[in-house]
Amino acid sequence: MALPIPPLQDVVRLTGHNVETTAANLRRYYRTTGAVWGYSPAKRVARTVFSSSISRQAAVRACGSTGNKLGRPYNEEVGGLIWDAAQGRGDLLCHVLSPQKLNLRPDFAITVDPLFFFRENGRTTLFYLQPRRGHVPGRDGLRMIASTIMSLFAVDQLSDADLLLLDLSAPEGCKERSIKPYTLADLSLLESGEMEAFFQRFVDAHDILTAEGVTRKERRKQPPRDLGDDLFGGDLRA
Repeated sequence: MALPIPPLQDVVRLTGHNVETTAANLRRYYRTTGAVWGYSPAKRVARTVFSSSISRQAAVRACGSTGNKLGRPYNEEVGGLIWDAAQGRGDLLCHVLSPQKLNLRPDFAITVDPLFFFRENGRTTLFYLQPRRGHVPGRDGLRMIASTIMSLFAVDQLSDADLLLLDLSAPEGCKERSIKPYTLADLSLLESGEMEAFFQRFVDAHDILTAEGVTRKERRKQPPRDLGDDLFGGDLRA
């Protein structure tokens, strides 16, 4: 079985300054069982929070009403911070964005998934959520994420779009998360050649592990998914 390609954020986090470092990071990644829950509930609620006047309590409750029970407290925490970040913007008209593939070669693609875009003060803004407390890219990594998003999505009618990258990680040395909203004024975009060299290091490292026969360590069995109630009338299974 082919080694699964991590999501964009992990690709960026694991890619080092050379292929050897990247391969070593990847070996550790694939040998770790990883969490059995994710932040899908909070990601599903984010657009509702930015586009309607719901209470903070409702946002928190929605984020904790579905998904693996182990992850619900963390999703609730993130849901409250998303609500905090949305305050003062008014009710925005938010439009869903479908994930796109960053095709690095015919058999190798990375999924890129900004959740939605909205219009504010006459300008379109793409929204990307970084919900993890830890194991996140540094500032240069966030620039790479921003550059990748804009290269794929800031085209045609979105060519003049800005980006809101909402980072909810805990600062180094702190246990509590903080709200760090970044725009393109904060994250200068990288040149295409620099991006290509960066992702090529990851592809080369991935090929090394594939040739070595490295496999993904089996994750802990996840209990049956409890979908709970949809508090906003949408399909939370999406």
